[in-house]
Amino acid sequence: MELSLLQLTTAAIITVGVVYLTIPLLIKVAYHKDLYDKPDGERKLHDRYISSLGGVAIFIGLFIGYAISGYAEQLTGFGYLSAALVLLFFTGLKDDIMGLSPNKKLAVEILTGMLIIFGCNAFIGNFNGIFGVDQIPLYLSIPVTLFTVIVIMNSYNLIDGIDGLAGGIGLIASLFLSAGFFAAGNMPLTILALFTAIAMLGFLIHNFHPANIFMGDTGSLVVGFLLAFLTVHFIGLSEVRSFSIIYSNASTVLPIAFLAIPLYDTLTVFLKRLARGDGPFTPGRDHVHHQLLEIGFTQRQTAVMLYLVTILIGLLAISIAHLNNNIVLGVIILSMVTFLPTSGYKRFIFKKLGIIDLERYFTYQERVAERNERTSGVERSSGQKKKKEAKQVG
Repeated sequence: MELSLLQLTTAAIITVGVVYLTIPLLIKVAYHKDLYDKPDGERKLHDRYISSLGGVAIFIGLFIGYAISGYAEQLTGFGYLSAALVLLFFTGLKDDIMGLSPNKKLAVEILTGMLIIFGCNAFIGNFNGIFGVDQIPLYLSIPVTLFTVIVIMNSYNLIDGIDGLAGGIGLIASLFLSAGFFAAGNMPLTILALFTAIAMLGFLIHNFHPANIFMGDTGSLVVGFLLAFLTVHFIGLSEVRSFSIIYSNASTVLPIAFLAIPLYDTLTVFLKRLARGDGPFTPGRDHVHHQLLEIGFTQRQTAVMLYLVTILIGLLAISIAHLNNNIVLGVIILSMVTFLPTSGYKRFIFKKLGIIDLERYFTYQERVAERNERTSGVERSSGQKKKKEAKQVG
């Protein structure tokens, strides 16, 4: 069923309007109920109390807009998707207001992942030749899909550390995904991805530095889940002829490019923490955006730089989509390693080019040295305490 452009335009305006206009109301509610995200001078970098209820506006605006668009009823398993989103919404809301243990959040993520796998027929059945793997059996497809959903959700949540970053990355990734669905002729998913981007736009007006509100876990869980849901469907598009004319059979690797920042950040952070002997979920200031801030970039510059890197890697991956998928994946990984000044030699180059503030750069080096010394001191103190306790027991 073809729907009128007027109806879609109206739904889009309502989506961005509801998000944009609801946020000031949420800020007032947060003020009266003392529902603020409080700065701590370490990981939380804002300089004043800010509400983290922005996800409420995103959820309401997106849900209303997509329902009005007329495509919701055409989406396979929309009822199951809605149930999953509502469950994530209230889970995130509880976490933003009262706090929630990681294990309980993970349980909800697994449950909602299973809802879309069985209710929306959303599962990964083909790797399209990555590492020599094509079709995978159903008994492997289900855990692979569930793992993908959980990884994308948590990766997206982890980049929500500075003003405008998660919202901007979500907007860009949604637009890339929407273009792919449009090429495949899948309008329900095209509009869902497009309206996700539109909702992000309404949110970013209030969230770009200096932010008036954060999306909180309410927003990051809902948007991260939608990106995961769209990605799982996107991976199966290589079988559609109109899609393969433009994107070849690269439907498996392209979402990695569109979500390069959160995926790269999560992988590198986890590896660094494991190498230090820390737990992978231990909070810290070792994310890509923290490193960029500490070597001299402002919050705005950091967010815009990561937007541009996402766009460049996405366009680059699309331009070489006709190549072997393993080559495309290698180029994506190499691009991430090349584009971000998060290692010593790249910082040196950026410093010489005048891109990095020299004073902040050297201050950063001093902070790193102090942090390492403090960590070593804590470890030595802990070791001495254990030895003393052992002697007392003996």
